[in-house]
Amino acid sequence: RFSICYMDKSLHFTQFGSFQLAMKDVSKATGSSLSSDQILMLDIATGNQVAMGKLIDEWKDSVFRFFDRSLHNKADAEDLTQRVFIKLYHSAPKYQPKAKFSTYLFTIARNLLIDEINKNNRKQTVSFEEEWIKNEVKESREEVSEIYEIIEFAMRGMPEFQCTALLLRVQKELSYSEIADVMKVSESRIKTWIHRARLFLKKSLEESELK
Repeated sequence: RFSICYMDKSLHFTQFGSFQLAMKDVSKATGSSLSSDQILMLDIATGNQVAMGKLIDEWKDSVFRFFDRSLHNKADAEDLTQRVFIKLYHSAPKYQPKAKFSTYLFTIARNLLIDEINKNNRKQTVSFEEEWIKNEVKESREEVSEIYEIIEFAMRGMPEFQCTALLLRVQKELSYSEIADVMKVSESRIKTWIHRARLFLKKSLEESELK
């Protein structure tokens, strides 16, 4: 969707070469229990920009979708996505592979999202694509389009924590446990938030049918 090229002097990724040798070297030093993303992060800590380029390639679309569906603004989503990877790069020397990499990454993304919402006093809005709810909807294409609009409007009235929890779950990037780690609450609370969010959306759809 877009290429990431940072003007920051410490980051400049325009061409990605082979990273196989670097990964082999880190694998020997750390063992085989780490994921490829965790290994890349440890490699980035040594200053390997090729590893950083590989990590960007693997995750930029997921991070971009998270911001785009939260703010419904592609320009802001691109800017925030770049800021995530800048923070990721600078945090690499202190990185400890204790949790899944996706949890670590989306924790950074969520913190930036909250900062953006608070800084500009804006509402979190969510853009739903058809594949997200196609299994839940049994209507015609025209009616489905109207349902999307209702859901997006309804999400604006939800708290950020419910919005984000539902978004991370529906995107299927993170499990309940991983979302709990990102949002620093218990797994049971995440399930409660998502359940309430779904009930809120269901009620909004039912009310729209009565009008």
